[in-house]
Amino acid sequence: MQCNNKKMENFESESIQAQSDRKKYLRPGWLEALRLKIARNRVLEIVYRVAVLVVGLAILLAGLAMLILPGPGWAAIVLGLLVLATEFVWAEVLLEPLQRFIQWLARRAKDPRARAQNIVFVALVLVSIALGLWWYLNRYGLTLEPLPFFN
Repeated sequence: MQCNNKKMENFESESIQAQSDRKKYLRPGWLEALRLKIARNRVLEIVYRVAVLVVGLAILLAGLAMLILPGPGWAAIVLGLLVLATEFVWAEVLLEPLQRFIQWLARRAKDPRARAQNIVFVALVLVSIALGLWWYLNRYGLTLEPLPFFN
């Protein structure tokens, strides 16, 4: 009996911690009210967490499958981790490197030197595409016959 009481206290403290953590995130008021109502009922809290786990893992596994099969695999993996991170700290930890990378990209996008490098890179790519198109049209004209999959 002592063990069950300790587990319940641990569960309740995790629930309270989760409630305070949720205040950091922006959610619509109705969704936050619903989530807090669910958090007050132990059975609903467990059902909700299991539902989030099932949905998040399904999206994550679909993303892993899409790495081999056609589809946006990495996007689905990140989406699955985002769903899981709404309730599980381990998923947040897995998303931290991605979050740091996105923040680095945002800082780089605001940096004038990096922005100039990006503009030069895009200009070079566009010029390369234009030169390739010009060469193709001069050599073959307006046709797709030289390409192997159009024979």
